[in-house]
Amino acid sequence: MSRNIFVFSGGGSRGAAQVGMLRALLGSGIRPDVVVGASVGAINACSLAYDPTPERVELLADRWLEMRAKDLTGSRASIPGNIVRMRPYLFSSERLRQLIRSWIPVPRLEGLRVPAVVATTNLDTGQAHHHDSGWLTDLLAASTAIPAVFPPVMLDDGVRRAPHVDAGISENLPLSAAVALARPGDRVFTLDVTKPPVARSLRNPLDVLVGSLAISVHHRSPAVLGPGVELVPCLLDRTYHCGTMLDFTHTGTLFRMGEATAVDALHAAGIAA
Repeated sequence: MSRNIFVFSGGGSRGAAQVGMLRALLGSGIRPDVVVGASVGAINACSLAYDPTPERVELLADRWLEMRAKDLTGSRASIPGNIVRMRPYLFSSERLRQLIRSWIPVPRLEGLRVPAVVATTNLDTGQAHHHDSGWLTDLLAASTAIPAVFPPVMLDDGVRRAPHVDAGISENLPLSAAVALARPGDRVFTLDVTKPPVARSLRNPLDVLVGSLAISVHHRSPAVLGPGVELVPCLLDRTYHCGTMLDFTHTGTLFRMGEATAVDALHAAGIAA
């Protein structure tokens, strides 16, 4: 039987648009058989995989509307202490981990109702790694660990333990995982909210880091799906800029944009929306 594979990109606060995309997809009767996620998209993907229903999407929307940067990072007052102590991060990941546990109350990835794949970047090799099992909080903390902002997470990659960081470093839209999974007749829906590189004032080292990462992600060539696999791309308008990666003041607008984007993608693919 053909399957629906949902692939969620990273994109920081732009991840809110994926909620709107899910409203359109599930509202059209399209349910995921497999989800794949990178960075913030991995959190959205696993939240859906816990309960792939429209009601769950609305709960996810409520949580996004409540989101503020401090919910992920805590106080900026911790930055000087982390620098003085020569820690390889500006913020602890404890608040992020608390959020993950509250949003997705399942201890292990394989415990989700829908099979899920979480992408990370192996810091030793620089390569993307796709996990289909493991401790959920560790995997999502690794997938969202922006280098220098959050700490790397030690994970077992099947060969040895290694530090893993944000999936976007190696592949912000983890399409290569879908390539490995998809077979003829499957449909792959990409929920792509990749943040475009933009001209910005470089006020501090973090601005330089985030800007450099955005450029690196933007210039990567995506993986190519095999024959007989239908691609339905839901691509958020790259010209829309919504502040920094942790600016959550545009959430409602991103919901609406994401839903409109997915509706247009479904029409283009000849799928009733």
